[in-house]
Amino acid sequence: MATSEHKFSIDELIQALLRAQGIHEGHWALNVEFLASGTAANSPTDPAKTLPALLVSVVSATLVRTENAARGTLDAAVVNPRKRVAAAKTARTRKAHPSTLQ
Repeated sequence: MATSEHKFSIDELIQALLRAQGIHEGHWALNVEFLASGTAANSPTDPAKTLPALLVSVVSATLVRTENAARGTLDAAVVNPRKRVAAAKTARTRKAHPSTLQ
């Protein structure tokens, strides 16, 4: 049965975003922008009564490069290292075989 839910830690999100953006160097953190709005909501104990409430929405998430390692940052060189390019193989030279045709 297919999983219908996937939960990610903040570090896992940063790693996925670094890989998706092809970032291989620097220390990076995740900045989440919220929008808060005042509203009214029904009281859970008395549905006829309304109470002041706060609605918080997630607006965006941004990768932010930091100057140095700090709590909450990941090093892109560690979590998304550049792939090493294999050195080009030198062409093999064939051994000369004496020709049997004369």
